[in-house]
Amino acid sequence: MKALIIGSGAVGCAIAIATVKAGMETSLIARSDTAEYISKNGLKRVGIFGEEKVLPGTVSVFEDYGQIPSDQDFIIITVKTMSNEIVAEELNAHPDIVGKNGRLIILQNGWGVNEHYLKAFPDSRIFNARVMTGFERVSKGTTRITVHKAPLLIGSLYGQSVEELLPLTRAISASGIASETTDELEQALWAKMLYNTTLNPLGAILNMSYGELSESPNLVNIMNDLIEETFRVMNAAGFKTYWDNAHEYREVLYNNLIPDTYSHHSSTLQDIQNHQKTEIDTLNGCVQRIGRENGIATPTHDMIVSMIRGIEDICCRD
Repeated sequence: MKALIIGSGAVGCAIAIATVKAGMETSLIARSDTAEYISKNGLKRVGIFGEEKVLPGTVSVFEDYGQIPSDQDFIIITVKTMSNEIVAEELNAHPDIVGKNGRLIILQNGWGVNEHYLKAFPDSRIFNARVMTGFERVSKGTTRITVHKAPLLIGSLYGQSVEELLPLTRAISASGIASETTDELEQALWAKMLYNTTLNPLGAILNMSYGELSESPNLVNIMNDLIEETFRVMNAAGFKTYWDNAHEYREVLYNNLIPDTYSHHSSTLQDIQNHQKTEIDTLNGCVQRIGRENGIATPTHDMIVSMIRGIEDICCRD
């Protein structure tokens, strides 16, 4: 089978290691400096699941979509959500990459990340993943896994059979990162949205771990307001998750999820530290947008979004 990973950050490199180890013909899209490094040095993964390496030459690295082999079985998209429009346009301009049977698997934070891909491909070809694993880029080609709370779940939001995804989930699991298919993807993604929109940007704004946030009663009040607003928006829009109300979710968050990820620092904080734009538009910005569409006020999310964008104004100047 063929696997193309679009994005050579922490997640992309870890998935490439998994597909190479599973014997898939693996290609990776990367920028020039990273492409050169990986071609010469291969890939490496460290962290809580031990060390894994793939040697130079076992993964094909490309800078140009026009160079990528045709008829890929899995096109795994791990770039930041801000790049989705460009990636969708490139794939649409090079249809041989996806071919007749290729599946797009989007491994990204947030909701609404499919928008640009749906303009170019039928929904039967588009799948998403819920990720509860902490990935950090140590250096070019090297990923550290810092935490793993639950299996990586891959499924369809459009009723497509998940049977065809089994070779990929088995490959990822064999590399040490538990992975499964699911028929309840919407519930899983909104569970992750609740987790991310409550902790991720707030931890970035304050430069705190998730556990540190939970130790302040004042910050807990802010997190509780975020959770309440998210549930009101979900209910108004007709979305589902595993819990019926904010109270049920808070019990799980404070007694289970945060203790298990106490020391974790958010991806939004990593973006800010690297002077990169964040994914706020598909996190709290998404809740804000859906709230407005359904007449639900989201003042706490509005505040978080404004603060992150303000930080971006300063740290992401050219």
